[in-house]
Amino acid sequence: MRRLALVLVMAAMSLPGARAQETPFAVAGIAAEPSAGGVTLAGRALALVAGRYEAEMRIEKSGASGRTSTTQGGAVTLAAGETGTVATVGLSMAPGDTLAVELVLSAKGREISRSRLSVGN
Repeated sequence: MRRLALVLVMAAMSLPGARAQETPFAVAGIAAEPSAGGVTLAGRALALVAGRYEAEMRIEKSGASGRTSTTQGGAVTLAAGETGTVATVGLSMAPGDTLAVELVLSAKGREISRSRLSVGN
């Protein structure tokens, strides 16, 4: 992840006017890690330009045990090249369950990045 951050920061800085850019710029990412009986999902922001980032992570899961939907939000201030976690959710998962996760990053009231993860869909 650190190598990717460095490559993306260097690429962003090579863009014309990137250093003078006022609008924060970041990449949304969703990490999934196994946990006892399920999964832990983390919504992350990788800042290409320093700034304050708002996030909303929407999760929908369905399976034999029923259907659940949740939304978490958060905000983080990051330096260029820094990664921050904006939301974390733990879910139980069983064979046959489906999962859809969407993370939207915004800065200064404008959407700047979106990431999606789906399992079993």
